[in-house]
Amino acid sequence: MESGVEFADQKTPEGKGRGRGKKGKVARAAQGMYIMYRTDVKPCLKCCGGLCRWWGLLGVALQRALCSTLLGDDWRAPPCPTGPAELPLGAPLRGQAAQWSPKRSSGCPQPGAPSPPQRVRTGKDGGASALAKLRSFSGCVLAEYVWLDADGVTRSKTMTMTARPLKVTDLKVWNYDGSSTGQADGHNSEVLLKPRAIFNDPFRGYPNVMVLADAWNAWDDQPAKNNTRAPCAEIMDRYRSLDPWFGIEQEYTLMKPGKVGLKPTVPLGFNADGSEPAPQGPYYTGAGFNVAIGRPVADEHYKLCMEAGVKISGINAEVMPGQWEFQIGPCRGIEMGDHLTMARYIMLRVTEKHDCVCSFEPKPAKGDWNGAGCHTNFSVTPMRVAGGYDTIIKVCEAFGKVAKEHIAEYGEDNDKRLTGKHETCDINTFKYGVANRGASIRIPRDAEKSGRGYMEDRRPAANCDPYRVTNIIMRTTGECLSAETIEAGGKTHTAFVFVKPHAVYEKVKTMVKEKLTAEGMTIKSEGQIKSTIIDKKKLIDTHYGAIAAKAVTLKPKDLTVQEKSQEEFEKQFGVKWSKVMEDGLVFNAMDGAKKLGITADELGKKYDALKKGEGIIKFGGGFYCGKVDDIYVINGFYMNMRSKFTAPGTSIYYYEVEWPAEKMSWADFRGKLLGPTDPASAPEGSLRQMIYSKWIAGAARASASNTCGTDTGDNGVHASASPFEALAERCNWLRASISKDAFGKGLLASGIPLPMLTKEWFNDPQVDFEGGKKSLFDLLEDLDAAACLKKCKDIAAANKK
Repeated sequence: MESGVEFADQKTPEGKGRGRGKKGKVARAAQGMYIMYRTDVKPCLKCCGGLCRWWGLLGVALQRALCSTLLGDDWRAPPCPTGPAELPLGAPLRGQAAQWSPKRSSGCPQPGAPSPPQRVRTGKDGGASALAKLRSFSGCVLAEYVWLDADGVTRSKTMTMTARPLKVTDLKVWNYDGSSTGQADGHNSEVLLKPRAIFNDPFRGYPNVMVLADAWNAWDDQPAKNNTRAPCAEIMDRYRSLDPWFGIEQEYTLMKPGKVGLKPTVPLGFNADGSEPAPQGPYYTGAGFNVAIGRPVADEHYKLCMEAGVKISGINAEVMPGQWEFQIGPCRGIEMGDHLTMARYIMLRVTEKHDCVCSFEPKPAKGDWNGAGCHTNFSVTPMRVAGGYDTIIKVCEAFGKVAKEHIAEYGEDNDKRLTGKHETCDINTFKYGVANRGASIRIPRDAEKSGRGYMEDRRPAANCDPYRVTNIIMRTTGECLSAETIEAGGKTHTAFVFVKPHAVYEKVKTMVKEKLTAEGMTIKSEGQIKSTIIDKKKLIDTHYGAIAAKAVTLKPKDLTVQEKSQEEFEKQFGVKWSKVMEDGLVFNAMDGAKKLGITADELGKKYDALKKGEGIIKFGGGFYCGKVDDIYVINGFYMNMRSKFTAPGTSIYYYEVEWPAEKMSWADFRGKLLGPTDPASAPEGSLRQMIYSKWIAGAARASASNTCGTDTGDNGVHASASPFEALAERCNWLRASISKDAFGKGLLASGIPLPMLTKEWFNDPQVDFEGGKKSLFDLLEDLDAAACLKKCKDIAAANKK
């Protein structure tokens, strides 16, 4: 038998039969029990096919004794029929019961029954070190890495992995010989493969995968030659807020094989004697012998793409015999190139067994035959909403201004196809029209009727690089629409204003609201946020992120003190900043309290008692240094500040306000309407002056002019220091959407990626700008929205990695 198992009813070496009579039945049952133990199978009342945990060493000892007693010297321990011979005794097979249904007749595994597959481990690949510890690779996963070479042709190689990846970070960065793909020199040939997308492997089946990767130089970690995905991903990220959708119609021609290594020249549907078939007409979407030529290839490709998870949405026979088309999409952003690249790779694999060659040439056959294109359907959010037809026309006009630049990205030998004949527009002409297949851009009739929709660029050739095509389409569209988006983002100011806990009284709230509306501001929203929510969601910690970080997590050596501030420090304290740093006399609030042997609250009280201009100095927004006893402490006030917002029973009351930028500058909003940080010095009629004079009573008012805690903390009301800081605060406190906010859209349209905003910039990082590292919030303070957007773009460019 294939498994090498001897059952009790087989002939013995002596030629005597077993299994007859009562003793034989018992013996067979005993031996079956042993076999079931070895295969990790435990008998139940109905059958012996139920999988369970292994029985343990005692169980096997009893079974061995029973078998030996009943069968005598003829018995030998049979090998496991469903696993490798080297499987350790008692080791459980990691089988998948749902996928294994061995034949059952007498209740025991039958000879030759299929082996249960190893349970597939999922997650991160263990690499070579994990493989080295395995006795067998039978439970491993195969990953086919696919990438583009220097000529844009798909290449692939296979890796054995310890687990099926669930996300791209589960995959390792691999490498290959770039000198053999035209992407490196022989003396420095290593090129890296960075995984970008995972697909099911339809050729090898589950659990194996195919991995779409892009190529990077191992020596400088820059995109390798013809890695067009990297710049495309950057553009898609830049204009992510526009949510681009793509759908590509990939035409291809099945060709008769020619000489190995040379491009074939005869389409599959052409006559064997070299003569041309009947003219175009019956082949498009046709059926039947000598009409739908190559359907088995097209159908198999369709099926395998579906199994792989490729977003293939349809197929049809095309105008020339042997010519077909498959459609990929709708796809969002960068996935358009990923899915079309994988679909092309699958097609090349399919043709390996169909005795034909897939050609993506734009003009595979000379004469009165259609060429092969890669029509690209495209839209962004402004096209898909009501009134989007106007946006479509605007983008078409923008395409016309850069027609030559687009053609240069749309594939090689495209001039042979774009002749003005065979449903094309001449390569040197640009025009767009509704339902016009002879135009460069076709606008569907439905888009005109409904006033929204998409556009079809009919110029890309079948051999185009989808990353280059979608890159320039998105770049032209983004530049066209971003100018308006940026302009719109600079026309309106939106701020976040809130009454601080110590001043939350009805009269204060009424006064603040009346003042804001009297200044021509629109209150978009208002409400109360209680201390329990502030504490639970850490809203105040995020709000004072930079202040909190300077007080708790960052060390003085991590902070940047500008030269001017260092001069003011020396003037006030009579010692150089560099000297106190060198002597180890500067601490953050947390470390300062430990150094002095006091609690953080006690440090806060000492800090609040410092006199402005004598014991404390401001280095920048939310950046203070005070002398407490014999040391210098950064932001020692923070602990007390936080407790004011999180104390039981307290709350803030906020207003989200908006006004035309031309009506009031941000500097006047803060300086005149709000008033400076110290309410005692605030101008008459400002919010902080009014709250200070009317509502801060007794001792608090008496000490407001000479203590840090009252003049900077208990000043009644807070307002954003810049349009950028206002967006960060609204995202924190109100969960505002950047992509739906006018100023946020302007930032995204300026090329600042969303992750950079949320993960970096909203935390007020130190950025390189104008010759040094500076606080981002300080650089943007008091700028109007338009100027703020421009400076954000410049800062992003200066800090581009």
